[in-house]
Amino acid sequence: MKDVGILGGGISGLFMGRFLGEGSEVLERDSTPGGLSRTFGGNGFKSDIGGHILFSKDKEALAHSLHVLGKNVRTARRANRILYNGVHVKYPFENGIDQLAPEERVEILCDFIENPHKEKPTQFKEWMFHVFGDALTNKYMLPYNEKIWKTPSEDMSLEWVERVPRPPLRDLVKTAIGISTEGYTHQLYFQYPEKGGFEAFPRAIADGVGQRLFTNCDVQKLKQVDGGWAVITRDGSERRYKQLVSTLPINTLFDALGDVPAEVQAAADALRFNSLRVVLVGIKGETLPEYTALYVPSPEVLAHRLCFNHVFSPDLVPAGHQSISCEITVRPGSDLDQWSDDQLITRKVDDLVKVGLLKKEQVVHTQVHREKYAYVVYDRGYAQRVKVVRDYIEGRGLHIAGRFAEYQYVNTDACVRRALELSKQLRGSIAPESRLPEGALS
Repeated sequence: MKDVGILGGGISGLFMGRFLGEGSEVLERDSTPGGLSRTFGGNGFKSDIGGHILFSKDKEALAHSLHVLGKNVRTARRANRILYNGVHVKYPFENGIDQLAPEERVEILCDFIENPHKEKPTQFKEWMFHVFGDALTNKYMLPYNEKIWKTPSEDMSLEWVERVPRPPLRDLVKTAIGISTEGYTHQLYFQYPEKGGFEAFPRAIADGVGQRLFTNCDVQKLKQVDGGWAVITRDGSERRYKQLVSTLPINTLFDALGDVPAEVQAAADALRFNSLRVVLVGIKGETLPEYTALYVPSPEVLAHRLCFNHVFSPDLVPAGHQSISCEITVRPGSDLDQWSDDQLITRKVDDLVKVGLLKKEQVVHTQVHREKYAYVVYDRGYAQRVKVVRDYIEGRGLHIAGRFAEYQYVNTDACVRRALELSKQLRGSIAPESRLPEGALS
């Protein structure tokens, strides 16, 4: 019986395997590890499953991430924009209002300063008005967030709002009078793999796990046996572990457990998520702007974010070509969920032409990737339902780590941090071979 079995080979599971070292194994359903951090493509074009970069205020988590990549890393400066009424406004929006008409600048600034929404907010819509005022909320925050979350903002809770930085008044005033400012400075500079797309990152972590990573290993059944766990996979094989760490989506884990109480299963079933469609559009020529991403609040354009892959790394496009990855969130069961690849491609190419980014005759490659579990949705009642589910999992003696295992909207650095802390909890310290070299945190 091995010490620890790790279910799922995304960033969280792979780092758990790396940090725990010998005595642990990682079981991944697919032929390629990486989860949401994989890269797809064809004809020389590559795209990540949504835009991914490496940045963090957590220096230790970032150091571990960069250490596994070694020399396969490049540093870039964020160049995001927001498509607002035909203008490519600097991101975040409050740091780009100098590009708006003087009347709009005054409106945004006065609404921010004279904000009448003083009562403590109880849901996300109230929070946006409370923090940003009427103009900034109505012009950008409200339409963009309702577009990406596919949920009325008054039906969303507040557990996640610390992810949305509050603009300092001084920055807003300076920008309004034409003095350049930068927001979200912790991600102004970021790292990205030089070669291989973002998938190079989980592949590098997997190299440190080595033969303890098992792919094409689809977990079907979990049973408690002899003070540990038996894991039965689709091919009928069985592996036994003293402890289990699940990075699987909660309902996938519950399907494998099979004997979940009705009230716990009901809580899990009520947890909401959005799926993702990524439409990769490759073009001949080098006519696209040198943006990292363009955010699109307008409902007239299907995607909420456009990522310009050639800016992340030239390796993502053939020579003399460029590409855009169009990210579209989808509520499971909605009409949009039923759209075919051809429908998505036709609409997105038409959208890109309409907003002036490309000409249809430039398009030489299109491709669609579908991801079922992409974004955790924090609707009202989220906290109570998550508590019920986590309490049950903990009571069964299982450990969880990762976005859809813990049901938290966490980025890569938070996955690394959770894997680091849980590995220390289970092992006492991380495996010597996974420790950072001296000076890595200086």
